[in-house]
Amino acid sequence: MSSISKQPQERPDIILDLDRLKNNCSNNLDFVAELLNHLHQKSGPKWIVAIEEGIKSGNSDEVRDVCHGMKGASATIFAWRISNLALELEYLARDGKLQQLATRIPELKEVFTELKEWVNKQPDFA
Repeated sequence: MSSISKQPQERPDIILDLDRLKNNCSNNLDFVAELLNHLHQKSGPKWIVAIEEGIKSGNSDEVRDVCHGMKGASATIFAWRISNLALELEYLARDGKLQQLATRIPELKEVFTELKEWVNKQPDFA
């Protein structure tokens, strides 16, 4: 099994660092909106289904890989709560604790809902 080192995640107290995301996107708000919408409308649901299917089939490696991808993609756009939760889930999958991970699926769904609601409240995207 490969070694996974914990990577410090910035700002676990916020759902998203919008200022950094806008800066990285040269303040192109259409692109920022596209990234955020893709995360919570397409990637999030796809990842959740893949995790649930991996849990049902008992495939810890598959679940770990999905969580790892979710962690990285979320961190890339500064969606810290999702990234941090994905890191925790990745460790559970790595350690074969799929039943414990399964109990955290509602939390995972909630964090994506929280992101969607947060984005909808932003004046830049109203």
